[in-house]
Amino acid sequence: RKDMTLMVRQLAPDDHGLPIEIYAFTNTVVWLEYESIQADIFDHIFAVVEEFGLRIHQTPTGSDIRALSGTLRH
Repeated sequence: RKDMTLMVRQLAPDDHGLPIEIYAFTNTVVWLEYESIQADIFDHIFAVVEEFGLRIHQTPTGSDIRALSGTLRH
């Protein structure tokens, strides 16, 4: 949308790939509207990422590892 500013910044490559930061600005202060706009942005990214031969990666946190290890024990 031309009425919303969006910037994407590439960070230095690391062991997991090429990190990016996404900056999006809206003119709303209504939290539900903001959340909806943010969700739309990520929905669009997730929908097209494979078209560019890319993959989404997030390094697991300690709580992710604990939750996974609890699942594997059962």
